[in-house]
Amino acid sequence: MRKTLCILVALVALVGLFFLIRDNSSDVYDDLAKREARRESQREANAFAEQHDLAKLAARGLGQAVPIHLVSQIDPSGDFWFVGIESSELGVQIPFEPGKIPDPPAETEPVHENPGFLGADACQSCHQEKHQSFVKTAHHRTSRLATAENISGSFESVGNRMQTADENVHFTMIERDGKFYQRVSFFDWQFEVPFHLVMGSSKMGESYLYWHGDQLFQMNCTYLSEVDDWINSPGYLDGDAIYARPILTGCLECHVTYIDHRKPPNHFTPGSLITGISCERCHGPGKEHVDFHLANPNVKESKHVSVPSKLSREQQMDICGQCHTAQKSPKDPRGFQFRPGDRLADHYDPVEGHDTSANSVHTSNQVARLQLSECFKQSEMACAECHNPHKPERGQTALFSKRCMSCHESEHCGMSDTLGERLAQNCIDCHMPVRASENLKVDTAEGSIFPPLRDHFIRIDPQATEEYLGAIKGDVSK
Repeated sequence: MRKTLCILVALVALVGLFFLIRDNSSDVYDDLAKREARRESQREANAFAEQHDLAKLAARGLGQAVPIHLVSQIDPSGDFWFVGIESSELGVQIPFEPGKIPDPPAETEPVHENPGFLGADACQSCHQEKHQSFVKTAHHRTSRLATAENISGSFESVGNRMQTADENVHFTMIERDGKFYQRVSFFDWQFEVPFHLVMGSSKMGESYLYWHGDQLFQMNCTYLSEVDDWINSPGYLDGDAIYARPILTGCLECHVTYIDHRKPPNHFTPGSLITGISCERCHGPGKEHVDFHLANPNVKESKHVSVPSKLSREQQMDICGQCHTAQKSPKDPRGFQFRPGDRLADHYDPVEGHDTSANSVHTSNQVARLQLSECFKQSEMACAECHNPHKPERGQTALFSKRCMSCHESEHCGMSDTLGERLAQNCIDCHMPVRASENLKVDTAEGSIFPPLRDHFIRIDPQATEEYLGAIKGDVSK
C-alpha cells in the first residue's frame, strides 16, 4: 500500500513537472516571438528611416522614392519631370528624375574663350581705395556664392520654413555640413535642392540658383527683405514646387561679370563664372589693361579700358542700360558682347509688347523712366551725375538731395515755405517716390505682395508730397 502511494505521488509530481516545463517553455517561446517581433519592427523602422533620411540617401547619390499614390512622369518636352497628386492641382517640376538628386556642378572646359574678363579683385592692387568701397556696392553684391555670410534668410528652427496655403506643401531651409538646401515637403514625399548661387544685393531680396550638371535653374523660395522672410520666387504660384525654371544668358548678364555659354537654353561652364557686376562691365574686359600696366608700371595713362566719363551721354546711358532698362534679349546667345562705347541696340532686341517706359521687375526701368524727366531733357545729366558707382550710397537721401541742389535752387521749390531748411535734406521722396509695381508680384500663403521700387521719373508728384509731409508732420511742428 505504501509502495503504491509512493508511486502515485511520484506520478503526480511528474505530471506537475511536465506542465510546469510546458508552461515555462510556452513563456520562453512567447518571449522569443515577442523579441523577434520587436526586432522585425525595428528593422522595418530602420528601413523606413533609411528610405526617408535625405542626408543618408544623398550620401549614396539617391533621393527619396516617390510614393506610389503620387503621379510621376516626364513632361512631353523632355525638359523636366512632373510629380503631382490626382486630387490636387498642385505639382512639382524638377529637371532630375524623382528619387534621385541634382548632379553636382559639371567640371568641363569652356567652349568659348573668355574675352578678357578677370573680376573686380584684379583691380585691387592698383585701385585699392576704389576697390575697397566698390565691393560693398549693390553692383558687386548682385551675385555671389551661397555661403553662410551671403544668404540673408534664416536657417534656424524658427524662421526657416515657408508654409504655403496648402497644409500639404511646405519648404524648409536646411544647413548640413556647411552646405545649404531647400527641402520640399510635398504631401508625404520630400526632396532637397542645394543652394549654389545668390542673386540680388538684398535691397529688395535674394533669389537663388542651383546647378544640375552644366545647367542653371532657379529655386522656388526667395528671401524678401521687407518682411524678413521666405516667400515664393516672383512669378511662382503658391503651392507649387518649381525647380525646373531655366536661367538664361539674358538673366545672367545683369547679375554676373561673365560666364561661358555652352548651348541653349541654360547650359554653361560652371568654372568660368565670375560673380558680381564688376568694374569691367563699365570699363571693358581688363586683361589687356592689367597685363600692360604690370609690364609698364611707370605709365600713368590708362590703357586698354574705357573711361565712361569721356564718352557721350548716350554712350554712358547705354552702359547703364545693359541692365537698367526694360526687358530685352541678347542677339548673340553667348551674351556678354556689349563693350563701353557700343550702341545698346546693336546687341539687344527689345521684348515685343513690353512698355519701355513702365516700371518693371528688378530695376524700375531706370533709364527710360529718367529720360521722361524734365531734369534729363533740359540738361546733359546722365546716371553718374547722381550715382557714384564706386561707393555704396544706397538710401542716403541727403547726399542725393545735395546733388539735386547742384542744379536747382531750394527757394524755387513750391514747398520751400513749408519745409524751410529741411527741404534740401530730402528732395528724393517727393520727386522720385517709392511705388509698388504691378509688374512685380509675389504670391504668398496670405495673398499677393507688390514690393516697392524707387521710381526714377523725376517729377512733381502731389501724392508723394502729401505722403512725405504726413510722414514728417511731427518733426515739422517742432
